[in-house]
Amino acid sequence: MDGWIIGYIAGVVVVAAVVVLLLLMIVEARRTAEKVDAIVAGLRAARDGTAGLRELGTSMKTAERIVDAAADARAALTPGDRS
Repeated sequence: MDGWIIGYIAGVVVVAAVVVLLLLMIVEARRTAEKVDAIVAGLRAARDGTAGLRELGTSMKTAERIVDAAADARAALTPGDRS
């Protein structure tokens, strides 16, 4: 009968250890999920904050055309050569 009691106690200890380890893993998984959510929110904010940079090349080309057109207009409206 003593062997059965030792076996039951050992079984309870093993089960308790497994339960504790599983609970620790669940807690850490939740903490990791919260950190991941914060990281994803930060990445989305960065993406949204820099969305206009995608059109920077188009904006630069448009600005160059405007400056060229203004220079041409100034040259056309300036009488004679002002060197």
